[in-house]
Amino acid sequence: MDVTINRLNPNVPDPVESRRRAAGRLVRIAYATAVFGVVGFFVIYFGAPFVFLRGPGTVTSTRYVVSLPYTVQVSQMSLVPGATVKADEEIGAVFSPEQDSIVATYMRALADIAGRTAELRIKARVAQDSLEASRSYQLVTQEAVERLGAMTAATVTFRMEVLREYAAARKAVVSQEAEVAESAIQLASLDQFIQQIRGRLDEVEQHFGKGRVFAPIAGIVSTGIAHVGQSLVAGTPIAEILDSTDIFVDWYIPNERLIDPTVGHEVLVLFGNRRIPGTIAEILPVSGVYAGTQRQQLLTRDRPATQIARVRFAPDAVPPPLNSTVYVHMHYTKFSAWVANVLVRVFGLY
Repeated sequence: MDVTINRLNPNVPDPVESRRRAAGRLVRIAYATAVFGVVGFFVIYFGAPFVFLRGPGTVTSTRYVVSLPYTVQVSQMSLVPGATVKADEEIGAVFSPEQDSIVATYMRALADIAGRTAELRIKARVAQDSLEASRSYQLVTQEAVERLGAMTAATVTFRMEVLREYAAARKAVVSQEAEVAESAIQLASLDQFIQQIRGRLDEVEQHFGKGRVFAPIAGIVSTGIAHVGQSLVAGTPIAEILDSTDIFVDWYIPNERLIDPTVGHEVLVLFGNRRIPGTIAEILPVSGVYAGTQRQQLLTRDRPATQIARVRFAPDAVPPPLNSTVYVHMHYTKFSAWVANVLVRVFGLY
């Protein structure tokens, strides 16, 4: 038996075909997005080194280390990391047994010299006061020698005794004269030495400043500061102050590059989503290992040292916080830099 099927109006779309067509369009779009995303990733990953040079850097500034040439113990600290200080502002106080020992050594030296000076003054005074009597005795013995020369009946023993007295008197006069002269020279030398020791003592006390520590410049306190009660050996930083008026980036230039950076080349400093314009102001004639790279390569022997470039920010730019880790992009051509700038603006970055 034949059954006649009455089809729908051909002008009315089939709902099954419509859903199938829509699902197929979404699948094609998702597939195309995945394919183009993977292709774009590999293009950007492998092609970026041929477009721009990228390397890490650290935002820093001129550092002023506050330290003392003594072993000290921190008794007071009025700073916190990130605080702003003024020049010659008191930042803390320390106590130093080593400095007290140095002062005591100078004081003992002054006491010893004072005792030596007193002894020399006494000897000089005794020699000076007895010199006149010794000279008189010398004249008497000299007169006796002259009279002995005119005598013919004097025995040899008597002559020897007279000459011995004359020699002893002469020796006593010469010794006392030399003692007076040498004592005056030594006293002058000791007085000069005393002045030098007192000058050094005053310099030590003035440099230590009763343990008060002052900021050498105005700036921002770094994170590495000492704490109350902490003992520090000589030369250990009590605090580090960063000059907030001289902020720059130390860029560790990768060794793998197509073009060497030059002074005056424009770069972009990336900090988060920010792109801060800058200029290479100086290329240092030294190399160093980036701190982040050093931590990442503790288990490897190959830790390459890269050349360091100093990047200055544009005058109207707001620099990132000090000690921040940033990345620096240097485009090889102006066209690639223009394209990157357009893409950044299109995607709403700044």
